[in-house]
Amino acid sequence: MFRNMLLAAAASLALSAPATAHAELPNALAALSPADFAGVVRVDDDPQSGAVVLSTREGYTRSRSIKGALADDIHLRAAIDRRTGETSWQVWHDLAYVGGQRDFHAVRYDAGGAPRRIAPLHVEHRPDRCPATDQVGACGQAVRVAFEVPEQTIREIARTYRSGARTPWQVRFEDARGRAMTGGVAPAEVAGLLQAVEAWRNTAG
Repeated sequence: MFRNMLLAAAASLALSAPATAHAELPNALAALSPADFAGVVRVDDDPQSGAVVLSTREGYTRSRSIKGALADDIHLRAAIDRRTGETSWQVWHDLAYVGGQRDFHAVRYDAGGAPRRIAPLHVEHRPDRCPATDQVGACGQAVRVAFEVPEQTIREIARTYRSGARTPWQVRFEDARGRAMTGGVAPAEVAGLLQAVEAWRNTAG
């Protein structure tokens, strides 16, 4: 949930954050291990889809600056179809930024040594917060974006985990005008979700 001062903070960070802020994970996040994330993975049933959803949302709950926005929440989900056993691996971002609403239509990331470009799975704009018509200022925007990645890519990212390392798996969101926001996912979080899913599969099987 977006906190009351989140959009104001996004405006401040957009002006003051170093250009490389998105290129490194926060120290507190980098200090977490796969076991830390696996231990707090939440498991929920989704009756509408017939899937069980494992989420790392409780693994790291602090907001952090990324290039072009403030990330209020970044987490992973694995939606496992109870009938077929197929898994949808998803990366979710809750983002706050200042300016006009952006129609994110593409996600870019590297996998298997090559660049990938895909369409988002989900884009949800929250009500904007604009100054009154007689006041000066820019609108604050909030958007939730999610996309899917193959299990092969999940395993590839998990293998890059190194204790204490601050290097993320980078993700770039682009709108129709070519404007972008760049964030990063902690390999420990990916490895932790993978561990939790494998443990669930062993139990369910």
